[in-house]
Amino acid sequence: MSDIQNVKAVIDELRKDPDSFVSIIETRCAKCMYCTDKSTEQPASLEQWIDNQDVMQSLHISPRTLQTLRSNGTLPFSRIGNKLYYRNSDIQRILQNHYTMMKLRDSESRAKLHGNKAQSYGNGK
Repeated sequence: MSDIQNVKAVIDELRKDPDSFVSIIETRCAKCMYCTDKSTEQPASLEQWIDNQDVMQSLHISPRTLQTLRSNGTLPFSRIGNKLYYRNSDIQRILQNHYTMMKLRDSESRAKLHGNKAQSYGNGK
């Protein structure tokens, strides 16, 4: 069904019953890709959306870093007026996609660094 046909169908339904507007919007919105949690294909509840402040506090990032994540398309968002909202599932996805084992890398780097120093001290005696 094309977009034009969808619009005509909605207009016809509204002409028949103007009070059905809310149910029409809810039905259409439940199928919307922006309002659906992609992991479960179920409508996203309001509890799944958090605002700027909550994102910055939970990720320990600055407003500028959050703006960069939005600007480069890393973190999708929804804007209502001047307020921005983010899905918890998108934040979880970003954390999983960017997860690295820094402690392991750091300890390996330190071991190499200290191992080299120990050898140089040993060679100098």
